[in-house]
Amino acid sequence: MILLAALCLADKRQTGNAAAAQTGDRIMPSYSPELIQTMRAALDEVMTKIPLDQATPAIKAHLAELILKTAAEGQTSYDALLAAASDNIQTILSMLT
Repeated sequence: MILLAALCLADKRQTGNAAAAQTGDRIMPSYSPELIQTMRAALDEVMTKIPLDQATPAIKAHLAELILKTAAEGQTSYDALLAAASDNIQTILSMLT
């Protein structure tokens, strides 16, 4: 649900710190407000493709995580984020239903 919150709160940003980088700990990427808005729009759009009886918070969280991973890999356009999530709808639905 933390990942879902990153998409739902446009005024919040994920950040890492220098100490974490030195110790090899995982650093969370930092996303601009514009990219967060784009990710949220892609999530909202892909959720319209989920049947209402299957549109659970768990499905939304998995799709949000997929969108975040896609953005972290450098694919940050609305179309790329939407395509990545849309291409995985059936896989996610089969895992969680």
